[in-house]
Amino acid sequence: MPVVRIRALPQRGIDVRTVAQAVATALAAEIGQDPRGSWVTWETVDAYAEGAVLFGEQPRDTHPPLAIVSAKRRPPEVIDAMLRCVGDTLARELGLEAGNVFVTYEEIHPDGLYDASAS
Repeated sequence: MPVVRIRALPQRGIDVRTVAQAVATALAAEIGQDPRGSWVTWETVDAYAEGAVLFGEQPRDTHPPLAIVSAKRRPPEVIDAMLRCVGDTLARELGLEAGNVFVTYEEIHPDGLYDASAS
């Protein structure tokens, strides 16, 4: 049940719903999970400063999309695979230079989670 939250500048000529779907399906395949269990949301931001530089749309080489992968405890090698999968998929789908994506991992402790499927 990984959840990916993506925040990024407006994307020129790219359907972010299609990108979110690509991230969700790639992540599910990476961890061997049913795609219905991988969730991705997208939030377009109006203001994003990298130092003193502002852009109104996503440049290829700066202002990386910011993604957070949240999931229950996973082994370090699985976390690394998830981070790489999300980053590589975003870079490819958005036509960004390699590495121009910032992805972090956030562990969800089971005691701090309500998941109807676990009830």
